[in-house]
Amino acid sequence: MTENIVVDQATPTCPTCATGLQPNCGECCTIFTDPAKRTAFGYRAQSAVCECHDICVEDVRDICARTRTLRQVIPCNPDGRAGCRGGFLPDGAPQIQSWRVLCADEQLSPGTGCDRIINNVEFEVVLRYGSGTLAVVTPSDTVSCFWYEFARFPSGVFYPNNTTGLNQFRNELAVIDGSCKVIIIEAVRVVPELNDCVLEIDYQLIDKLWKHENLLVSAIKPYPGVGELGNITVSQEFAQGHDIGSCGD
Repeated sequence: MTENIVVDQATPTCPTCATGLQPNCGECCTIFTDPAKRTAFGYRAQSAVCECHDICVEDVRDICARTRTLRQVIPCNPDGRAGCRGGFLPDGAPQIQSWRVLCADEQLSPGTGCDRIINNVEFEVVLRYGSGTLAVVTPSDTVSCFWYEFARFPSGVFYPNNTTGLNQFRNELAVIDGSCKVIIIEAVRVVPELNDCVLEIDYQLIDKLWKHENLLVSAIKPYPGVGELGNITVSQEFAQGHDIGSCGD
């Protein structure tokens, strides 16, 4: 059955936001009252009050941002010139077909005195050799974020690179419940180097340490049902395609 949802285009209101009583909801109200965005997002409520909500979330407390270049020697194209000691010279470098993050995980470092977070990232790069041959390589990288490379959120103040800072970080880890990371692939290329073809991956890793927290936030609910006190929200994790999980062993 197909249902066409018609969004009411009458002028919507954000009462408490509009009067300046809740300036923290200003950005949300700007989105909620924009006619084009209301249509695009399917907002049907005509009035949304900025209220205080009690939510349980993963509250990020510390962030480490690192920029890395992963390098791995790969076979050169067999159409290139043969080398004097076997193999082929890098004037026959393969082409990059595609790339993605294959897996990622991280762990604490009790063996080193809890002074760092160890991140593991593995990529999948498909190389094209000639017109009909594809090869898959899975280079991996290990990135250690030391205590003095973590900045507290939201202050941006780093832990001092001394014993005092290390002890502060250890105390922080005692209450941290987990972590998440953002991986941004900036460039993937094959470069010649002496007698080798070298695969280079430029990427940024942002490691975030979080704690389960109960917070009060100011927010608006844009989807209340007609005649209902609230809306029904169903969450789903997409099962199709590639699931980026732990690298394991």
